[in-house]
Amino acid sequence: MDRNFVVKAHLMCDGIKVDEKATEYLNNMSPIWLMNDYITCTGVTLVFANQYATADVNPESKFTLTSDGDDLYIIDDKGESFLTKAITPPDYMKDEIWIEGKSITTYVNTYTDRVRIRLLSGCANACKFCNAVECEYEFNSITGLDTALQIALSQSKVRHGLLSSGNAKTPDDIERLTDMYKFFTQKYKDLDIDLMTPPRGFRGYKEEHEYEAYLKYVKEIGVYGISTNIELNSPEYLQRYCKEKADVGQRRYLDFIEKAVDIFGKNYVRSLIIVGLEPLEETLKGVEKLAKIGCNPVLSPLFPYGEAVGFRSPELFIEARERSEEICDKYNIKLGPVCVPGLRTKSWTLKFVVSRLFCPQK
Repeated sequence: MDRNFVVKAHLMCDGIKVDEKATEYLNNMSPIWLMNDYITCTGVTLVFANQYATADVNPESKFTLTSDGDDLYIIDDKGESFLTKAITPPDYMKDEIWIEGKSITTYVNTYTDRVRIRLLSGCANACKFCNAVECEYEFNSITGLDTALQIALSQSKVRHGLLSSGNAKTPDDIERLTDMYKFFTQKYKDLDIDLMTPPRGFRGYKEEHEYEAYLKYVKEIGVYGISTNIELNSPEYLQRYCKEKADVGQRRYLDFIEKAVDIFGKNYVRSLIIVGLEPLEETLKGVEKLAKIGCNPVLSPLFPYGEAVGFRSPELFIEARERSEEICDKYNIKLGPVCVPGLRTKSWTLKFVVSRLFCPQK
């Protein structure tokens, strides 16, 4: 196992101690070096070798962030030192800009090398590992989003994006989201734009007869790739934590994903699975189902929230990674994410995906 990934697993699960030298170094870099976005992107963001990691500041962590005055270093639990860099948010994230009566971070948020665009807050679903239900269900305007996006792009050289929305409540709202996708893909034609979406037709989630036509349509309007998250494999756990996803059914998810692979091709379709909420063997079954149909599985360690406490440990995440790589090798498919620090397909690449937790800062 890549030692850099082992470090990442510990940072994501256990956080990092930030000593006085590192604190001074970071304060000199930026007054907003701590991210406070959705739960998977909260803490100090570090890039080292081929890894990104956002780690909570934890005084009890066995991993320490320090500085020699010129550079930052991670000291691991064995005393080994790793050169690292911190990625700080752009100036607009001081949240002092207002657009149409809302703060700019209501619309956009830059994280590492991507910008998140928040089309819709709130969600028709009530997944128990997600705080979207705490957000007011409300669309942001196209003009507000576009103005905010232009500011964000002017302040940071992102190569990805995050088009964020919960599940829409009505057929009209589902259709409205599609119109918003088209606006961005048509206006920003030089950008690679990914779309994260549940299985859906043009006005509903269970219209299987429309899946293929819908996927062909979003590709025609300029969508670059598809992300459709199964989250969990076990029917029992899916019903417990994601009732609405269970109602749509894994069969529809896999059918939609397989059609997406046929239309967009391998390495253009991915699906996230949470590690630690269900037994590992179930997670690995899900990885195999995805790899078998040409989809890139993406592992996400459990971030405890609400009733979703599960079992969280770096050792579990490392084992899941090792065994998932073996499965993916068998089907000649990459374990996601396929993008790593320092690589890009264009001078500007904007990939739009949906976060699990996405209430903005108030």
